[in-house]
Amino acid sequence: MKKDLIYITLRPVSKTEYGKVRELAEIIWPECYKDILSPEQIDYMLKMMYSEDAIADDVAEKIRYRFIMDDTEIAGFLAWGPLIPDPPVAKLHKLYLLPEKQNQGVGSRALELVKQQIKEAGYGYLRLNVNRHNAKAIKSYKNNGFETIQTVNNDIGSGYFMNDYVMETGL
Repeated sequence: MKKDLIYITLRPVSKTEYGKVRELAEIIWPECYKDILSPEQIDYMLKMMYSEDAIADDVAEKIRYRFIMDDTEIAGFLAWGPLIPDPPVAKLHKLYLLPEKQNQGVGSRALELVKQQIKEAGYGYLRLNVNRHNAKAIKSYKNNGFETIQTVNNDIGSGYFMNDYVMETGL
C-alpha cells in the first residue's frame, strides 16, 4: 500500500552531513547494484564518489546535495547541478532511496520536487545517466517522463566502466 506522499521534502545536506551521505550510499549501493556490478566495482565507486572530499568537490562545482525526507526520517538522497547553459540543462547526478523506502512512490515524488527546483532555477531540461542493466530505475525514469537520448560507456579508471543510458525530460 502506498503511503501518502504529502510529507516528502528535500532538505539541503550541510557540510557536516557529508559523512551521512556516504553512510547512506554504503547501505543502498550494495543492494541496488548487487546483480549489476561486481563487489569490487561497487567498493571502488563508493570510494571514488562518496568520500567527504569528493562530495565537497561536487559542491564546489555547484552540485546541490539534498536529503529526501519522509516526514522527519531520511529516506535517501539526491544531487543535481548545472550541465550546460544553452539550452539550459541540469543534471541529476544521484537519486538513491533506502531499500525500505522503495516502491512507495517516494522516488517519483522526489523527482517532482527536484524538477520544480530545477525549473525555478531557470533550467528547461533535466538529464541523467542510468546503468543500462538497472531495469527498475529505467522503468521508474520512463514513468516519470524521461526518454533515452544516448548510450555511453564511461571509463572510470582501474578497468571499470559505467555503461549507461543518458535520459532526459523537459520541465
